[in-house]
Amino acid sequence: MKKVLLYLLALPVVMLLLASCHSEEDDFIDRPDPKSLIIKGVAKTPDGQPIPNIEIKLDYMIMYNHYSTKVYHKAKATTDKDGNYIMFFNLNDKELKSLTTDSAEVATYYFLQMTLDLSKLDDKVYLLPTDITAVHPLSEKKIFYSYYIMPGRLQKGQVYEQNIFIPRKQLVKVRIETNGTINEKDSFAICNKVWYGMENQIPEDFNQARGYLNFYQPVKLKNTHSQTVEISCAVEQNSKLSLYRLPYGEFNYEEYSSEVEVPVMQTGGELILRMH
Repeated sequence: MKKVLLYLLALPVVMLLLASCHSEEDDFIDRPDPKSLIIKGVAKTPDGQPIPNIEIKLDYMIMYNHYSTKVYHKAKATTDKDGNYIMFFNLNDKELKSLTTDSAEVATYYFLQMTLDLSKLDDKVYLLPTDITAVHPLSEKKIFYSYYIMPGRLQKGQVYEQNIFIPRKQLVKVRIETNGTINEKDSFAICNKVWYGMENQIPEDFNQARGYLNFYQPVKLKNTHSQTVEISCAVEQNSKLSLYRLPYGEFNYEEYSSEVEVPVMQTGGELILRMH
């Protein structure tokens, strides 16, 4: 009984301490001034079609010892009907210095985080983060660019261009050819490698390889020499597919087939993946 009482008394204190480890504050400006930093660009599909209604946010963040964070909301914007957006914000001298020099404070990190909120996009039209359904599945239609890097030297009064690419989605039939020795207890997924999101930026919690982001879709395979599955993948000139395998009892997928390039707007026919 005493232990329960002590726990109940201590719980509010613990919750208060946890809440104090994270704080957020708005630091928006109404209009840019000569010292403001400006980020602008256009969101479009790889073939040039504009994408409206993407919400973009930029935060300045301070992390202490990986347990405590302070977040300053600096800028936000939404792409218009032509896919254009513009966002502006100010950094004081201390903030600018923290982002351009190594910190003397031990285990304290200063960085910018960019967030793309794609929740207003139709998931029947566009390839979205929630289409990653095998490795590290994402539960919301957002992409977080922790440690966002300006496309050029960071300084006051500068304009930076940052374009966004989100491919459309298409259904394709894929024929998987094997030697008939598949272990049906293994897990399999078809990996769609595609250029995605903000130019030259690597998002957090995305699988990546050779400059591509990887979208995995699980498939059930039988121990036969040939079988056909249907998956959704990106409508993009450089979109590539390959088969991955997760051996039974293991934890990491490994590439398991040849890699093929996906024709843009594939109609009819099949793509063929051959097991190594």
